[in-house]
Amino acid sequence: METFGFYTRMTEFERLLLNGVVYAQRDLQSEMDIFESKQDWTIKTMKGEPSLEQDEYAHSLVIFFWETVSHLEVLDMMSGEEDRENILRARATSNVVLTNPFRFLELNHLGVVLTLPVYRMGLPAEAIEVEHIQAPAEYLVEL
Repeated sequence: METFGFYTRMTEFERLLLNGVVYAQRDLQSEMDIFESKQDWTIKTMKGEPSLEQDEYAHSLVIFFWETVSHLEVLDMMSGEEDRENILRARATSNVVLTNPFRFLELNHLGVVLTLPVYRMGLPAEAIEVEHIQAPAEYLVEL
């Protein structure tokens, strides 16, 4: 969460045309179960359904404000096929990944998602692809 706060403060001037920044934490199944019971929330897929059991999740608290419309959800960023591919591609390449434009959460707005992996401390500069894939602790997603 500290990384998210630092990133949003440092890039605020660059995000004037974006709808928001989402912090998505990487979790395994056991961690997701603890989060859901502790917060009394159900993590949902990008389609709004309860998230199915899978090997890992990237849950995020998403708050959107468009004109007078607001929307609050806890979404699993790994549940959408394209979102999962983008996260995996960003992890493997250590680069920012950008999606094609799409209609966002049935709110009649077009959007793109920019995904940036945030790695745990101690990842060596010469790390190989497998280490990059296993190392992320969280993701920053710009909408």
